[in-house]
Amino acid sequence: MAEKNTSAKPGGKPGGKKRLTIIILVALLALAAIGVMRENMRKEAPDEGQMRVQLPGSAQPDNALAVPEDATNSTGNATAQRPPAGEQPAQTGQPAAQPADAHVGVVMPKVDSDSIILPLFIEDLAKYLVSGYYPANASPATEKGGVISLGPKNLNMRYGVDMTGLSWSGDDVRKGRQSVLRYILTPTMADALYRLYVDKFMSAVEAEAKQLVRDVEGEERPLTRREIKEMHLLLAQKVMATAGVLRACAIMEDAMVRVDSLHMATRAAFSANERFQVTLHQYQELADNGGDPAAIADAKKAMDTAGKTYQQAIMQRERTKESLANALRKYKWVSMQDDAANIYVAQWVFRRVQDNPRVFPALMTVHERLLDLAERLEKRSAL
Repeated sequence: MAEKNTSAKPGGKPGGKKRLTIIILVALLALAAIGVMRENMRKEAPDEGQMRVQLPGSAQPDNALAVPEDATNSTGNATAQRPPAGEQPAQTGQPAAQPADAHVGVVMPKVDSDSIILPLFIEDLAKYLVSGYYPANASPATEKGGVISLGPKNLNMRYGVDMTGLSWSGDDVRKGRQSVLRYILTPTMADALYRLYVDKFMSAVEAEAKQLVRDVEGEERPLTRREIKEMHLLLAQKVMATAGVLRACAIMEDAMVRVDSLHMATRAAFSANERFQVTLHQYQELADNGGDPAAIADAKKAMDTAGKTYQQAIMQRERTKESLANALRKYKWVSMQDDAANIYVAQWVFRRVQDNPRVFPALMTVHERLLDLAERLEKRSAL
């Protein structure tokens, strides 16, 4: 007779209770592991409000903006050069660069200034621009409305000669100016500098406007709220016009040819004037000293010829200048300032192209940022 299985309950399966116990233990272990993982993640997470980045090699100085590899420093030399493929970098006596993961978790310091374009430049620029504003009935303004007496030439003379707020090395101002311009005029750097300083500039303009005092109809007084709004609007128009000239120079196919023609016409007029002055002096000497009549007649003829040549050279120069002004004025925003200012900006662009034929992308970045600045100034004038 077969024996009965007394270990199984009626209707159940053998070992069911044992399997259920194992499943419960596995579930408890999994929940414990998940809890440990979450706790570790909370410990390793960065604090709120801080940005952690992985820095390759050594960190950048606190007071210098990051620049592309083709950017230049204040002396005009490349700021970063990689060795040719297959070659090892030269030994400099400095400690070897650490692995990329050595700086994981380093907090990026906040950049609030540049080591070449100093905050002093922004402060001085704001003060200088505001100082050029004269409200209505304050000379040189008339009763019709206020004016900004400064233009691109004034700014270029101030910062291209005095270099206020600009850091450069050496004793040659021309080379220093050139190195600073090369540093600024890359698309990346132009954009970075604008973003770094635009809010400071706007705040400085507002502060300087509140401190400005003008003689209005014989009374020394601060600017009114309406006058401060007008000043912002006039500045916006000048900034927008300058941006328009930069754009015109970039997209007009013969813009630089026209500027070069103006330079040649100007040099020709200068040379013709020099020749006229020489012949005039020769004629006057002979006439005053009672020289030979035939010699005097020849001297007079030479003087008259040189005079006509000079007049023709002046006319040619003016025609060339007018042609350039008319061509620029066809582009958006350019007509918001006078022709002399527009031509001066175009000549400034011509000099930058002579220094770097590939400067136009940077100039277009400057154009875009100037339009943004003009919009900010215009909005401030409407408040």
